[in-house]
Amino acid sequence: MLKMMMINLMITPFLKHPMSLGTMLITQTILISISMSIKSNSSWFSYILFITIIGGMMVMFMYMASIASNEKFNPKMNKIMLILMLMLMLMPDLTTLEMEKKNEMKFMMMEMEEIKSTSKFFNFNKMNMTIIIMLTLLLTMISVTNISNTFEGPLKKK
Repeated sequence: MLKMMMINLMITPFLKHPMSLGTMLITQTILISISMSIKSNSSWFSYILFITIIGGMMVMFMYMASIASNEKFNPKMNKIMLILMLMLMLMPDLTTLEMEKKNEMKFMMMEMEEIKSTSKFFNFNKMNMTIIIMLTLLLTMISVTNISNTFEGPLKKK
């Protein structure tokens, strides 16, 4: 996991196209969310982080697609960068071995605790709050789709 994050960080400065930068940001967000989910007691924060970043990336994708719709995308790899990535990939993954030893017992003990914390979120006492949140999100989605017409959207020019 750490190797993949390092490879993404090494590749990012050499990218010039907005779509490739967005792809790297999404990949890095997925990796960070997975590592946060593994290391924490509850994975809700990593889910919320991932959904927030993906929502922002969708807005950026719409903006970039409307501005630079026909721009060519030609990825170029530097030989030095390729050698560094290969060396990083071939290095032994010591952090994974340490993490497995430390967290094996932790995962077994927290498995039941995480199931309990997930069920607390959707229990009968908080049902009204969950329904209100769902209705608010539904009304927000309907109002946003009605506001942005496909022919007169905020990103289109006349």
